[in-house]
Order: sequence, then structure tokens, then C-alpha cells
Amino acid sequence: MTFPVAPGAPPPLPAVPRGPRRPIFGGIGFGLIVLAALAAGAIVIYAYAQTRDAFLQGPPWWALTAQLAATPVGILCFLGLVAGIVGVARREEPGWPAISAMIVALPGLGYVAFAAFIWFTVTTACSGPSGACGI
Repeated sequence: MTFPVAPGAPPPLPAVPRGPRRPIFGGIGFGLIVLAALAAGAIVIYAYAQTRDAFLQGPPWWALTAQLAATPVGILCFLGLVAGIVGVARREEPGWPAISAMIVALPGLGYVAFAAFIWFTVTTACSGPSGACGI
């Protein structure tokens, strides 16, 4: 299909052929997900080391991990998910980094939801009378 050209106008330029797009957003998204996993692992080790020698572990290392890791893991997984979606929308080649970022971001966001549930449960249980949470 050709479009009419105004009299005296230069001829239209031909379309520039595009090759496959490099996986910029997919790589960024995958990198953010790997960084979220490393942050979660580092926070688990830190929380365990903080409560290892405690006579009464309060809060336990898993509650401390849930408190410390929820924000960085949630932010990194959300950004990784968004970058993966943008990478798939741009049809980057190869597409595995973007698709992997989208797939692996969902358990990370599930971890954040579960961490919020754990922290809410612990704080609710400990808000009762003295000795309600075993301390």
C-alpha cells in the first residue's frame, strides 16, 4: 500500500530494517531477581547470627528475617517483574532472561506476602497479655 505524497515533497524514506533486539531489559530484570535472592540469603545468615547465642530467641531468626528481608526482596522482585514484562513486550532476543525474571519474581513476591503474614501473626500473638508469645 502506498500513501499519496504532497506535490513538491521529498519521497518517503524506506523503513529501516531492524535486527533482533538485545536483551537489555531482560538482563536487567534477571539481574535484579538474582540480587533479590542474594539479599534474602544474606539477610537469613545475618538474622541467624544475631539470634544464635540468645538465651531466649526473641524474635526468632525467621521473624527477624521476615522483617528485614521483606522490603528489599519485594522492591527488587517487583522491579525485576516490570523489567521482564518490558523485555517480553520489546521482543528481545534471546528471550530467556526476561521470561526467567517474570517467572522467578512471582515466588519472591509470594515470599514477601508470607513474610508479612508471619510478622503480622507474631506481632498479633505478642500483643496480648504478658507471656502470650512465650517470652
